Order: sequence, then C-alpha cells, then structure tokens
Amino acid sequence: MARKVFISVLGTGPYSECTYGINGKPIMSTRYIQLATLKSLIQTGIDNENQWTENDAALIFVTSKSKSDQWIVGKTREGIEDGLKAESEKMNLPFELTPKEIKNGKNEDEIWEIFNTIFRQINEGDELYFDITHAFRYLPMLLLVLVNYAKFLKNVTVKSITYGNFMDPNDVKPIMDLTSISVLQDWTFAAGQYLENGSVDRLVSLCEQEFKPILKETKGADVAAQNLKAFIAKLSAVTEERKTCRGMDIINSTSFKGLKECADNLEETFVDAFNPIFEKIKSSLVSFDEKENVRNGLSAAVWCYDNGLFQQAATILQEFVVSFFCLRHDIRIDDEENREIINKAFNIKFNKTPEKGWIIADEKIEKLKQILADDLFDNYVLINSFNSLTEVRNDFNHSGMRSKRSPMKPQAIKDNIKKCICAFSVILFNIKID
Repeated sequence: MARKVFISVLGTGPYSECTYGINGKPIMSTRYIQLATLKSLIQTGIDNENQWTENDAALIFVTSKSKSDQWIVGKTREGIEDGLKAESEKMNLPFELTPKEIKNGKNEDEIWEIFNTIFRQINEGDELYFDITHAFRYLPMLLLVLVNYAKFLKNVTVKSITYGNFMDPNDVKPIMDLTSISVLQDWTFAAGQYLENGSVDRLVSLCEQEFKPILKETKGADVAAQNLKAFIAKLSAVTEERKTCRGMDIINSTSFKGLKECADNLEETFVDAFNPIFEKIKSSLVSFDEKENVRNGLSAAVWCYDNGLFQQAATILQEFVVSFFCLRHDIRIDDEENREIINKAFNIKFNKTPEKGWIIADEKIEKLKQILADDLFDNYVLINSFNSLTEVRNDFNHSGMRSKRSPMKPQAIKDNIKKCICAFSVILFNIKID
C-alpha cells in the first residue's frame, strides 16, 4: 500500500493560537496549522476507511532558526511555549513528526538545495499531502514545481494541497483546499499531450482517477462528470481508429458522431478553469464530418501527420485516395479485389504501360479503361504523388531495408507525405493545406 506523506514547511513565527476549521466547522485550536491539518486529514482517512498508520510520515522542513524558534520551543509575542515537536506529541498521532533541515534560500543555489532535499524524502508511489501555509514566499511555488517533477519521476499522487488562512476575519480560520491547482495542472498537461501528439492516455487515466470517486459519491448522478467521462472515452476511441489505421471506421464516422454528440453535451466541466481546456480540444475536431464521408480519410491523414504518426499518415492517405476513386467509379470501398483496379490504374499511368502489358483479369479490363479515362488521371501531379506515396509506404514497411534502393532519410519521408497531402487536397477537393 502506498505511503501517505504529509509535507509542510515551518516558519519562524511568532504564531498566535487560533481555531482552524473546514466549512466553518472547528477542527482544533492551536498555534500550528500543521497539527490542525493533520487532525483533519486523519479524521477524513478514518471516515473513508483509508486510515493513516505508523507506516505513513509527516515531514516538517525547518531552517536552523525555525528549528530553534518553533520546533524545539515555541516563541510567541508573550513568551515561550511548547514548540511543534512537544505539541504534536500531545496528539498521540500514529506516526511522529520528523524535522528535516533545509537552507534559508538566500540565493539560487540554496533554493535548488531545498528543492533536492525535499525531493529526496519522497519515495516511489507516495501519496502526498502538502501544507503550504508558512515559510518564504517562493516556497509554495517551489513545492508546486516539485509536485510535477515528482509525479513524473517517482509516480506520486497529490492527494491534498492546503493553506491555513490565519488572516480570515471569522472566528474559525479556514483550512483552504487548493488541490484543484495541482489537478488543473494535470489536466492541462494531459490536454497538451493530446493537442501536441494525439495521445489520450493521460486524459483517460485522469478520468479514471478523478471521476470514479465523484460518481461513486453521487451514485452516478453528477451530470458534468458523466458527460466529461463519456467525451474522453469517445475521444479515445476516435484517436485509436486513426492510430491503428481503421479506414472504414474513419470514413463511416460512427465513433466520431458519438464524439460530436458528447462534445455537444459537454457545456461545462466540474471545475470552471477546465472549461477553456476542453473547448480547445473540441475546436480540434472541426475538420471531421460526423456523417459518412470519404474526405474524413484526408482529415485523418492530416491529423496523423500533425501528431507525428507518419506511417499511419502515409497509409491512411493512400487508401483514402483509392477510396475516393472507388466511389467515383461505383466500386464499394470495402471491395478488396476491385480496389486493386485503382492501384493498377495509377501504376499503369505512372509507368505508361501499354495495354498489352496490363496484368489483369479479362472481366476487369473495361472497368480499368473507364478509370484510366477519368480526367483526373491526366493530372501529372496526382499520378506522381500517388507513386511517391507508394515508395514511402514500401520504405516504411521494410524499415528501409531494401537492397535495390537506398532507404529514405527521415526528413525526406516527412516532406514527401506533406507534399502528397497538399497535392491530394487541392486536386481532389480544391482545399489548400498550409
């Protein structure tokens, strides 16, 4: 089971006693926000059957001055009281508070040393609970950066980020939950991964982490969470079709129609700050038609190219062109045998093969002649682009290991695909691609 780790920085004070609470409900009167926060966390753990145990930890990071002034003893305006160490021992916590000394942070080197000191205390897979109430002004920001660093390198999860608002005018000073800041960062990075490289894995993972407890608590009644979960599931299905080159599914657009319906239902998420993020994702879908449309093949090829999926882009793009001519000449796009006639037509045109050199069944010759008579087959750029794409696909399929031909350089492959996308867009649909 993952270790729960409470992390806080102790300042020099002097601290005055006050009553801390959540939603106006008192938790504890103390000079130390760390103790009130821990009491709240432990109580919440008991309520959720997720109890804190002796295997968990509370790490209090102290400078030499805060250690002497607030850890060992507690200096107040009135005099000397028990410090955080002695006060914590009165609470009979299931674990001890452990002081960890850090530098004062008076220069950049010391700030980085603080960062590394805290990071070294974190173990793989820890569940982290941060209190960012006290200490130097830069430390809350440093902790937020550290959170993302540790998520990546040590697979930690951030369960809580809290702040004790001592300056609140009410008698019960609120312990404010700022965890949504970390959650927003997670969703922003996950959305960025999708928009930059088409990956939805992080979005799906976050969906499972965030929505499962919400839907469990509301017994599935939270409409915003349900809509967002459905949207991400459909987005995953659509991207998987593109990554695995599911041509019929891309053209039929059944999954995309479901995604569009989910997007229309997704008017808002469960956190206001998430809404612009998902509006950006929704705006990335405009090039696809929710109805069956062969042009979706072109859009999918462009999407794959833009997301660095170059082999998929080449495969989908060429099969899209074949499908375009199948529909143009009354051939079912899923008729594998007759699709080959289109490929033969391109090959014959490129190589200028005379009729006596055609290798095709007699019953298919008339259909081949009909296709070759198509005005589009007089377009030199179209024919050469299709042949260039064939070379790219062959080079991909053989990993560049062809004895009679030199393997293409990576940039040449990408350039060829981009040229083909532009050519087919203009010639077949009069669309200019930048």
